[in-house]
Amino acid sequence: MRRLRLSLGLWLCAALAWGGEEPVAIRTEHFTVPPATGPIAHVVVQNRLDAPYRGVVRLRLPEGWQAEPAEQPVSLAPKESKRFAFTVAKGGVNLDSNSYSVEAIVTGVDGQRVARKQQIACASAPFSKPRIDGRVGDWGDAIPVTFVSGGKKTVLRTFWNREAFCLLVAVDEERLVVPRRRGAECDAVQVALSPHPAASDAKAPDKAGRYEFLLVPSASWWARDRCFLLATPDTPLAATQEVRELDPLELRGAKLAVKRSGGTTFYECSLPFAAMPAIAPAEGRELCFSLLVHDPDGTGLRDWGEAAGLWPWQRSRTAWGLWPGARWPKDPPFDNRIEWGLCSSKH
Repeated sequence: MRRLRLSLGLWLCAALAWGGEEPVAIRTEHFTVPPATGPIAHVVVQNRLDAPYRGVVRLRLPEGWQAEPAEQPVSLAPKESKRFAFTVAKGGVNLDSNSYSVEAIVTGVDGQRVARKQQIACASAPFSKPRIDGRVGDWGDAIPVTFVSGGKKTVLRTFWNREAFCLLVAVDEERLVVPRRRGAECDAVQVALSPHPAASDAKAPDKAGRYEFLLVPSASWWARDRCFLLATPDTPLAATQEVRELDPLELRGAKLAVKRSGGTTFYECSLPFAAMPAIAPAEGRELCFSLLVHDPDGTGLRDWGEAAGLWPWQRSRTAWGLWPGARWPKDPPFDNRIEWGLCSSKH
């Protein structure tokens, strides 16, 4: 019986390969930097078959680098996904661009090879306490993560300290659109943070499962820029899909400064951990972090999930809360559960 099941699984793999579909999907997550191991990248492998899948997974790092272990066995139930950790055992030279070319390769027991090349980054926040004042000179030790949408760059920089998760988003855009009237379209940044590993939808399908923030520039120089708390992990998912009044959702403990310089808009903020009790700040802590940039008169919606290499079927309308003034594209945004880490320093 065991041989029969294995033969059936191999036959399905061969049938999918013949039909042009791949038996597994692959994604290499961004590097994080746990203090015990140094840089580490996980390769996520998802079985796309209705039968078990077996094989091995390898990760090719930039030239001169060495991954440890060299390969790992893969054994997946139908439709199952697993993460496989690879540490940087040799090499690992930091690049100013913080963009590294990698290739994950999965070879099945039938010899079929599936590979995916990606550009990944070190997605970690060093320990620091920047002043949230609209001046960005004290962000030099943050690790920049850059992605391009519609020919325009977005650069993310993060810090953390015992009190707050700090974020600087540099948005290259033609102009900054501020909310001139209630509910009018405007530029904004939407941020999601959640513990890692994130709770699966199956465990709490009716809950948001995340802390979600909205950063909105002021309409005039004398008014303050405002941060709103759109959701907590226990917020009913249905509530996030209602266009609610923002005023009652303002998070007073947050700090936000939005400044324009040349062709770039800078969103500088600190989000208090007191508002995120499920995330305990500590060196080596993994968490989930994602971000949307709303640029309605320019590039439209810029989605870090797309830039981070999520699979097409990981788009989800309920992954992000609705709000007055947002303009959403036809395709829903990507899921918000993307790897990030807290490290002790940049070096």
